[in-house]
Amino acid sequence: MRKMPGLTFLCVVISTFVIAAPAIAQQVIATVPTDLGPIAVGVNAATNKIYVANISGSDVTVINGFTLHTATVPVGAGPFIVAVDDVTNIIYVANQLDGTVTVLNGSNNNTSTVEVGDVPYDMAVNPVTNKIYTVNNQSDDVTVIDGVTQKTTSVDVGLLPVAVAVNTVTNKIYVANYCGNDPNCESLGTVTVVDGVTLETTTVNVGANPDAIAVNPLTNQVYVANYCGTNPTTCPGPGTVTVIDGNNNNSTSTLTAGNSPDVVVVNPVTNQIYVANQGDGTVTAINGGTDQTTVVTVGKDPVAAAVDPVTNKIYVANSESNTVTMIDANNNNKTTTVAVGNQPSAIGINSITNRIYVANTSDNTVSVIAGANASPLQFVSVPPCRLVDTRGSNGEFGGPPIQGGTSRSFPIPQQTSCNIPATAAAYSLNVTVVPITTLGYLTIWPTGEDQPVVSTMNSTDGRVKANAAIVPAGYQGAVSVYVTDTTNVILDIDGYFTAPGSETYQFYPLTPCRLVDTRGADGGLGGPRLAAQTPRSFPLLESSCIPAGLNPLAYSLNFTVVPNPSGQPLGYLSVWPTGESQPVVSTLNNPTATVVANAAIVPAGTNGAIDVYAYDTTDLLVDIDGYFAAPGTGGLSMYPGAPCRVLDTRQNNGQPFSGELTVNVVGSVCAPPSTAQAYIFNATVVPPGSMPYLTLWPDGEQQPTVSTLNAYDGFITSNMAIVPTTNGSIDAYAYALTQLILDISGYFAP
Repeated sequence: MRKMPGLTFLCVVISTFVIAAPAIAQQVIATVPTDLGPIAVGVNAATNKIYVANISGSDVTVINGFTLHTATVPVGAGPFIVAVDDVTNIIYVANQLDGTVTVLNGSNNNTSTVEVGDVPYDMAVNPVTNKIYTVNNQSDDVTVIDGVTQKTTSVDVGLLPVAVAVNTVTNKIYVANYCGNDPNCESLGTVTVVDGVTLETTTVNVGANPDAIAVNPLTNQVYVANYCGTNPTTCPGPGTVTVIDGNNNNSTSTLTAGNSPDVVVVNPVTNQIYVANQGDGTVTAINGGTDQTTVVTVGKDPVAAAVDPVTNKIYVANSESNTVTMIDANNNNKTTTVAVGNQPSAIGINSITNRIYVANTSDNTVSVIAGANASPLQFVSVPPCRLVDTRGSNGEFGGPPIQGGTSRSFPIPQQTSCNIPATAAAYSLNVTVVPITTLGYLTIWPTGEDQPVVSTMNSTDGRVKANAAIVPAGYQGAVSVYVTDTTNVILDIDGYFTAPGSETYQFYPLTPCRLVDTRGADGGLGGPRLAAQTPRSFPLLESSCIPAGLNPLAYSLNFTVVPNPSGQPLGYLSVWPTGESQPVVSTLNNPTATVVANAAIVPAGTNGAIDVYAYDTTDLLVDIDGYFAAPGTGGLSMYPGAPCRVLDTRQNNGQPFSGELTVNVVGSVCAPPSTAQAYIFNATVVPPGSMPYLTLWPDGEQQPTVSTLNAYDGFITSNMAIVPTTNGSIDAYAYALTQLILDISGYFAP
């Protein structure tokens, strides 16, 4: 039978530091030394810092994910578990030998100590409530730490608790009790369900010796790996997985696993569950919708696993094989084996940089693996269509408004009027907010992935505003929207990205260039200004910005409206392909009669033209940064990524800038690959006063006569921008003082 959970202490030896040359994906690209006995890994993707607990060194090795430079931070005795709160940038380290948790500030590596129970064995963070839960194996309780005050509360659970999982949606905490209620550990185990508000508990019976637990917050299902299956006296042997319905705490099914299941992880985006079976070197893959299982062979003694929901890859550490197995869930669970250090014991993933960090306990190193590349996607245009309008009657794609401080998910393929297929992997959207009062910020991201520390748009003055966004599809093809303040939200779609096929388009970047300016001389691409409620066609192929002979099927454009001299507000502006019916969508709004810009991908209409409708009289500028066409020489595919903050000038001692600024994108914490030839940004300016315009363009080229966004009125303003690059950098020009924030969500590459 498996050794009873309890104190773990290891003695190991020092090894040397090796950095390998850059390598292809699924190879170790670096080996980083740590102190004695690295046994746990935590990753803060927002800062690209990796935290490794060294159980025999009683310290934490902090790795800079970009430079791989390290720092050592002393903690308590026998650090065993690391948990990271990306929101607060606080790292929590559970120390087994002295019953403490070290609270480490990620900004300066300063620490403080919190007393918990005996032998803290597992830990989880709820970033929504800023509560931390430490399972104390020998005192049979859970310590609840307030992340703000560091005050603690103790909650009694079952005997020998070994694992904890948190559902951040329901604020329920699940604790696996290895011995259940039996001091002799010869009966079935239990799971204690803790209410995160009241701390009241409920007990659920599970299998024998439950040893790992995970929750899917989207389906509210809990998965418990029972090390000894249904009978502890026959252990070791076949194990089981108990599925608990979080809605009623009932055990809904018991699934067969391999021998001695010891790890369970969940991919919420795909609703797949992966159970590592320590006794037979397999992983049991569970379909969360049907409970059907598939067996995947990995290495010997799999003791740790982690899921990258962005690439849909699963990484398994095989302790006795000294390998990591990568399971490609996009390719029928095909596996790739990577040799790492001695006794790999823990895995951490940075989904933004696509790097995997493996703690090798016996040789005091961390192996850095380049993750599998994301699958290339290509564009399919659709007639502009309204997906969501929360101003309408209540329903899945209608009202009510999204309440402040909450998020709501929209399963786009289930919206029948726009006919977006389930094969869509990312969407080209226009997001419009109609705040009830004001809106601090809105964030949109793939449902099932962690909410990113970025914003899509702001409306601090409460006006109606729009912003374009390319957003990957999440669980059931859904996207999630979070708002700081109650607001109505409108989502329009003009296309989607999917696997390359006979009807998909590649992207061809162009140096940003002005196509249309109605303030100029009268002509097809010039004046006069747009007349109210009168559609006008623009023959874009007549512009010298688009080389002769090209056949664009869709354009990547930026639209800027300039109020007429009388200061006329603009209710809305719509754009669509010439020759098609005017859709019920909006591209931008200008209710305060300032200068407003918004990006859009617009299908090419008859003879390559587009139509524009302005509800009120206005001047219009149209700039181009690329186009979509049939695959060919120079064509690029889109690679989505986890949203990441490339630049925030507010962190440079809070000093705004004006004039030109070069941004090293490939060298940022987001570290997109050097093969990228265009970046997908959300650009935000936070000006102290009027800021007429900001321009983004490829570094090394002459500044073009275009604008990316405008903030004449001095309010926070955002806009999506696809910016070509030739050297991994871009240039920004601000006409007046401003702070600049650049968030990246993907890139185009061959």
